[in-house]
Amino acid sequence: MALNPLLRSLLYLIGGDVAIEVGIELLNSENEDITDEDITENIKERIEGKGIDFEPNDSEILKLNTVRKTLYKLYREKLAQFRRIRDKSTGWFIYYWWHEFDYLEGILLEKKKFVQRKLRDRLQYEENNYFFICKTCEQSNKKYRFDEAFELNFRCPECGGPLEAQENQELIEFLKKKIVLNQNITISKEFED
Repeated sequence: MALNPLLRSLLYLIGGDVAIEVGIELLNSENEDITDEDITENIKERIEGKGIDFEPNDSEILKLNTVRKTLYKLYREKLAQFRRIRDKSTGWFIYYWWHEFDYLEGILLEKKKFVQRKLRDRLQYEENNYFFICKTCEQSNKKYRFDEAFELNFRCPECGGPLEAQENQELIEFLKKKIVLNQNITISKEFED
């Protein structure tokens, strides 16, 4: 099975090329139990001889630990689930993994809402504050709200230079545009196989 382009892009953002490979293995094992060890071995077999090396500073091309970390990233992002069973002979836990890619649309909508909320919060912060900066020292990228600048007697704590009012209308307009763009993003079925 192949990953749809949207899912492939999201996996890459979460964990790079390793996450894409793990995603492929989770998709291929849809009706079977698969462990992190199985996933690692399957990826190694599939990429053998292709010159791909996920562990450039190591003799192995892909470590089990790298796959486990990637699976936990996918789990945190709600794209993978597992069940844990204790091996009676060793006492160790065995983790069986499966994908939750069917929930991709809901996950993306949730992320879109989160970004929208963050953009609106930042816009409100920028609109409700008056900022000052020092234009004479390296700290010129440090913004002080009016109350902070007042406490500092409108003097830079680093160099003693004057704190000058900073215009933030450009940033406000930028945030407004991003909010509109984010609102207009549609998550649709067109990206599915």
